[in-house]
Amino acid sequence: MRFFALQTDVGEVKRRFCHGEECVVLMTYYHGLSFLFAIFREIIITVLLAGFLGLAFWLGWPMGWIATFIAILWFAFVFFNVLKAYLDWSFDFLIVTTDKIIVVDQTSFIRQEIKPIHLDNVGAVTTATQFWDLFPFGALTIHLKEGLGGDSLTKKYVPRVEEVAGKIIDALTQYQRRTATQREDPRAQGYKDATRVQ
Repeated sequence: MRFFALQTDVGEVKRRFCHGEECVVLMTYYHGLSFLFAIFREIIITVLLAGFLGLAFWLGWPMGWIATFIAILWFAFVFFNVLKAYLDWSFDFLIVTTDKIIVVDQTSFIRQEIKPIHLDNVGAVTTATQFWDLFPFGALTIHLKEGLGGDSLTKKYVPRVEEVAGKIIDALTQYQRRTATQREDPRAQGYKDATRVQ
């Protein structure tokens, strides 16, 4: 389903950017704790507003006006930030194919950024731990050979980041071998069947 710039159909993204004999090697979303950390301030504000509402009830203040005022404050300072954080977490994902890496960044209903990075432009892939490696995610950095706004692209909260980096390196190795074979013999395909990893 598409609503303004929000695309909820992952298959549509694949159909748009994957062509011919290109296969999906890996697809991953970002860890759920990224959503929790993004709304931590909103959780604190909600607790404070709920505490104020409880205090107003205990003191016998007019609850109709107080509840309306708090609801307006909550929608103004909490709801829309939580919704934005949810969209940013729920519809952001990373796809690795036999030819490219596709990074989808859905920041709101009206803004979506898709970065297809051809494996030709990938120079290296590195990983880094987050929060002392207490959780099963980390930061993935794709070092680019050229363009795309800089020399590297870093995505945090990637689940099983070492496995994801390994899959990218495998895809890159297979791609380099395939293109080398095709340069020697253009009729050679050299495609290796890829399996999707969730």
